[in-house]
Formats: sequence, C-alpha cells, structure tokens
Amino acid sequence: MKRRPAAVVIAAVACGATGRLLAQSQRRATVGVLSGFAPSTAGAVALWAAFHAELESRGWFEGRNLTIVGRYTEGKQEREAAYADELVAAGVDVIVAANSRAVDVLRKATATIPIVMVNVSHAVEVGFVASLARPGGNVTGVVSQAGDMQGKFFELLRSVRPDLKTLGVVWSPDNPGSALGFKDAQAVAQGAGVRLLSLPADRAADIEPLLAAARREGVQALIVHPTPTIALAWRRIQAWAIEHKVITLGQAQWVRGGFLMAYWADTPELFRVAGRFVDRILRGTKPADLPVEQPTKFELVVNLKTARALGVTIPQTVLLRADEVIQ
Repeated sequence: MKRRPAAVVIAAVACGATGRLLAQSQRRATVGVLSGFAPSTAGAVALWAAFHAELESRGWFEGRNLTIVGRYTEGKQEREAAYADELVAAGVDVIVAANSRAVDVLRKATATIPIVMVNVSHAVEVGFVASLARPGGNVTGVVSQAGDMQGKFFELLRSVRPDLKTLGVVWSPDNPGSALGFKDAQAVAQGAGVRLLSLPADRAADIEPLLAAARREGVQALIVHPTPTIALAWRRIQAWAIEHKVITLGQAQWVRGGFLMAYWADTPELFRVAGRFVDRILRGTKPADLPVEQPTKFELVVNLKTARALGVTIPQTVLLRADEVIQ
C-alpha cells in the first residue's frame, strides 16, 4: 500500500480539525443572560464587552451564529423569577447568571439548562455547587471570592482610620452571597473589637432609611456590597459619605467615581472567564464536568481626591501596593 507523505497527513488532519471548529462555530446557539444591568449601563459596559470579546475570540458572533436573550432587572428583583421562567421557555442553550440571586432563581426554574455563574460569592456554602472542583448538577462558572476578603477589608479601613469603632455594612438579605458576606463581616468585626451595624437594602426605598441609621449610629466607615439594588444607589451612598466624612470601600468602578477604596477581583476578567465557560458548554462539555474557577487577580484602587475631601491620609504602604491611584 502506498503511504502518503507525513506532511500531507498532518495537513489533512489540520484541515479536518479546522473544518470541525468552523462547523461548530457556524451552528447557531442561543445564550440567555439574567443580570441586574443591561450591557449598555455605564458600570456594566466593560464587563459585557469582555464577555463578548472572549466569545468572539472563540468563534461566536452575536447576530451571525449567536443569539443573546437578555433579561435585566435594573434593581427590581421582583422581576427575576418571571425572567428566569422566560429564559427557560425560550429554549436557550445556556444561561449566564450575573449575581447570586440570579443563580438562585434560575436553579429553581431549571435543573437541565446549564447555568454559568459570574461574580458570585459563597457558591458552595449556599448550595449552588457541591464543590468547586466537582460542581455537579447544571451550575458552574467563576466566583469572586468576596467572602474570603473580609479580613483584608478591615485591614484597609483601619489603615486609614486607626480609631475605627463603628463600621456599617450595606448588604442585601435577599441575595444569598451578600447575606453570607455579611455573616463573614460579623465574625471578623467581633474578633477585631469593632461594632458592626447592619444596613440592609433589598429595595431602592431602603437606601435613605439605612443612611439615616448610619448617621444616627455614628458610622465611621462603610463596606458596600455590589448587589443590583445597592449598585443602583452607589452614587447616592458616595455623596452621603463625603458629606458626613465616612470612608467607603466598594467596587473599583465606584472608586473611580468617588468611593475611597476598593479591593476586589478584576471584574471584567471574571466576565471574560464566563465567556470561556459558555464556549465550552456550547461545544458539548457538561457543566458538572467544568470545575468552578476562582479569580487570579485582585485590584486595589484608591481615590486620593476623595481622601482629601474626607480629611484622611492614605498610608504610603497602601499607595505602594495600589494597582490604581486616582489623583
């Protein structure tokens, strides 16, 4: 039997592999999204841009071979259950859940459609996955590790305000990750000898009463959770904190807008990783076989303009470690 030259065989194999990839990428896929904010929302633009860029790098282009069916609550979480049902009824191939509450309602709506979680904390503790290494079920994705950061939050706040005695946490009881994050903060505060004030917000109407409570109780610092309801009010919280000389810790994009500090996972990178999970699921990998990923990069962002307005000094040790310092 006549043997073909090795180069011909290699070329044929390469062409075959390329053809299979092209065939896969040319089939139409439908991805559902359940999120607090639409991609056009100011604070979400970079996040969803990273998600789409990753999908495009893997051959998925919206309008060509990919359809996105998005449902965005804009802070009105009472819409979430109905939106989850709509996404399931639409027969999407996979759903991206961009916060803990979204994962929670989607798990109740479907046990078969793959769910890719992103920017979610305490995934194991709240029962979203059996373990990070072996998630099981129909949920996988990338977590933020916010629950592990409470000690770092306290360290940063006390570096700026060594006399810290009363700390407020703005959190959302209806958000499973936020609720466990608050419990983590309670444990750290107790060990640090700091009085912790609970400032819960599940609805927009909760914001003004919690700020009044923070003022009444003499809060010196705020840790602000980035849940959808709270994220809609971050500018109001920031303005209040400046007025009352309260130091703030929140997400990086909030610091660029006036919060004092952030120490958080690189959120656009989390959304990029979520795009990779979606690609693998669309190509046939089961979510149960995809270990949950954790962030590899955290951003320390400091706003010196805000520090001057508050009359506080950021230690040089913090500034030298910062990834970004806003003048």
